[in-house]
Amino acid sequence: MATAVSPHPPNVLAAGTVVRCWHWVDGRNLGVRKAIVLGSYSAYDPAACYWMWFYTLGPASRDEHTVCHSFPREITTVGTVEDMSERMLAKVVAGLADFPEASAVRDRAAALVDHLRKARLTRRR
Repeated sequence: MATAVSPHPPNVLAAGTVVRCWHWVDGRNLGVRKAIVLGSYSAYDPAACYWMWFYTLGPASRDEHTVCHSFPREITTVGTVEDMSERMLAKVVAGLADFPEASAVRDRAAALVDHLRKARLTRRR
């Protein structure tokens, strides 16, 4: 019996997607929190698991209180970093400054901060 292979790629969340997901620390569920997808946990199956940064809890670090992984069934998409304010984006850039694995999100947020700042300063003239 042959199995059909879908021609469409799996639904993979892009780095920089803002989500709500369960926050687990030391096997304890601390509830649902907002997080930013930093990337895929596995290069072989990018839709299997994601690295999440709970940006409301402080700067990204190896400590599982701020960065951990989540499975797709635990994730609800809320938006993207493009939906954030200039002030919040600046905090995102600062929070990811010492976390090299999140350079794609940090660079994307930094470009948005510059764009929004220029737009704000241009309006004042």
